[in-house]
Amino acid sequence: MIHSLELENFKAFGKRARIPFAPITLIFGENSAGKSTILQALNLLKQTRESRDVGAPLSPRVENGIVDLGSFQEMIFDHELDRTLFIRVETAINNKKILQLPYTENKIAIEFGFKTPDLKPDIILDQIKISSREDSECIAKFIPLGSTEIHRDSSMRMRYLRDPRSLSPSKLTTVKCDSLTKDTKYWEMEFNWFSVNKSKTLELLKERLNEFRHPTRDLPQNSRFEEDLHSLKHSIEFFSSDFNCNSYISERHRNEMSTMLGIQGFIPIRSVSDRKNSWVSLLSLSELRSAKIFNIAHLAGAAGHALEQGLLNLFPMGPFRRPPERWYIFTGTSPQDVGYRGDLLPDLLFRQPELVDDTNKWLKRLEIGYKLDVKSGGDNLRDLFEVRLIDTRRRERVGEDSIDIALPDVGFGISQLLPFVVQSLISERQIISIEQPEVHVHPRLQADLGDLLAEAIQRPRQNQFIIETHSEHLILRLQRLIYEKKIKPQEVSVVYVSRGPDGAKSQRLNLDEEGDFIDEWPDGFFPERLRELR
Repeated sequence: MIHSLELENFKAFGKRARIPFAPITLIFGENSAGKSTILQALNLLKQTRESRDVGAPLSPRVENGIVDLGSFQEMIFDHELDRTLFIRVETAINNKKILQLPYTENKIAIEFGFKTPDLKPDIILDQIKISSREDSECIAKFIPLGSTEIHRDSSMRMRYLRDPRSLSPSKLTTVKCDSLTKDTKYWEMEFNWFSVNKSKTLELLKERLNEFRHPTRDLPQNSRFEEDLHSLKHSIEFFSSDFNCNSYISERHRNEMSTMLGIQGFIPIRSVSDRKNSWVSLLSLSELRSAKIFNIAHLAGAAGHALEQGLLNLFPMGPFRRPPERWYIFTGTSPQDVGYRGDLLPDLLFRQPELVDDTNKWLKRLEIGYKLDVKSGGDNLRDLFEVRLIDTRRRERVGEDSIDIALPDVGFGISQLLPFVVQSLISERQIISIEQPEVHVHPRLQADLGDLLAEAIQRPRQNQFIIETHSEHLILRLQRLIYEKKIKPQEVSVVYVSRGPDGAKSQRLNLDEEGDFIDEWPDGFFPERLRELR
């Protein structure tokens, strides 16, 4: 789940704005206020990760992509190339590696800064920040070394992660730690552990020093050898002293500040630095867990992994889906979703009859008046099929045999809404974003969509929805569901986006346990109705 998004100098957003998400997020605002920008920011990150150019920091425009944002100058606020574009995403941590860290929150934020070098059209990664929760407290900041080549001081220490897409060294950018928190809450647990195990640690360090002095094999007497030997002696000297918490933090802070990470595009992959002679590296994995070591490389990796999973689960749908056809040719594939433009819906229904049954149950609940029927072309035309609609209202009223209609022969709204309904039913733990699902849909059906959303966020599906909308009827239904205790107020985030002199800004309008708004709607809540009645 994605918990929030912050944007700065991105399209309509100039000053930093925070957009809080919930299982159901509705984004309201006037036309051209910046609502679509929120969805585009997430789509941009997803598109970049799915691009063939895995080393690109950002891919605003790719062939057959999810979104087309043109050049960096078109994305940057006021088209001023001297600005830095910031995107900050707060996600949930689902990485067991994080358990060995003194980081007790289940949320973490990772922020990226992008800019152009010397005002050229190229896009570079300017910085990465790891922050905690909503308070935006910066835990660590990383900056590039200035080259896509591996830094010479770390080249001998590089340990590549075998990437599923066969990442080559030339595609891996190295970043170094530029700033790191000294807040006691991150270091205190390991300080207490080492205070108790001071003698044991000192013994391990001395054993390591003895190996250096009496090696079982010849060690190269180079600068790296001298550096490791000096580090080992310094560690022994430190543990022989009466160190306190502050002095311990200073030592460990200096050690962690040497951290360098490999970056694939904008995602932290793993540490490229090797501190094998520090006292931390001499501990076993079980001891590391009990010591709760504050390892900034692991924390950054966990944040990157959490974002990667969020983007992988993101399923964006635009305001218009592919128009229906009378006949379809089965492609021979087994799609797992309807496609970003709904183009895979026919094959999906053709291959999964049980999904057709589930969809028909919801079409009945939504009182659409039609039932899906997927028909094959017959023995001689096995690869040819059609998606038809049975008119259930006429059959029930007149008592006639089934009257079916080709999908292109019904109102455009049904064909536009159907992919969203099916995707909501087939998805599990996905983040479904969509622009204006109410397009071409009458008011009552807009409201009924609230019932679909309310069920799709519950077990077993547990989906998340980020919806740009103008529908008053949809929010009214969700308010009623809160009042009826079918969903909780914290499961709905209503965000209002408006334009000001410094660009777009966002405001969350909170709901109480009765489904009423706690916060007043900017400029009145849907005041157009009241104006028309006067």
